Amino acid sequence: MVFEYTLGVVIPVPQPHRETLRAWREEYGGEATAPIAPHITLVSGSYLNSWEKAAAQVRRVAAAVKPFDIELGAAQTFRPASDVVFLPLDAGADECWALHRALLGDALRHESAFAYHPHLTIAQNVPAEQLDAAQAALAGTRLSFTADRIQLFDTRGGEWNFSEDIELGS
Repeated sequence: MVFEYTLGVVIPVPQPHRETLRAWREEYGGEATAPIAPHITLVSGSYLNSWEKAAAQVRRVAAAVKPFDIELGAAQTFRPASDVVFLPLDAGADECWALHRALLGDALRHESAFAYHPHLTIAQNVPAEQLDAAQAALAGTRLSFTADRIQLFDTRGGEWNFSEDIELGS
């Protein structure tokens, strides 16, 4: 029997930027964003048969990648294709693309209605006024940090659960 579960691999945002971004996400994205820590998604998809095989693949990829710098830039939007305001990666996008491609191997798939685009979501699925306010307020944003880890989440219990924190290059 084949089992399929959802798996997420993300780059977490470290302090002090995590709290700043969390506040912006709550202000513009609403309460629904509160339980979700600010992050850059690398893979959100499914795996077949073996959680351990999928997790081992994530660990192997992480071990082969050195920490790298990320710079988040001025707010942009995916509208009209999608009601989302996000912070783009002005630095670190190539490394995220490389990680994304390396993670997609025999045990993992990325499933999305949209092509992969490394970014940090600020607001989505909220009224246009909130999206406009977020984009205007964050037009001068510049935040930098080092991506030195990735995190693994799963839905084995039926909802998103933190599974593992994995250092890059170790």
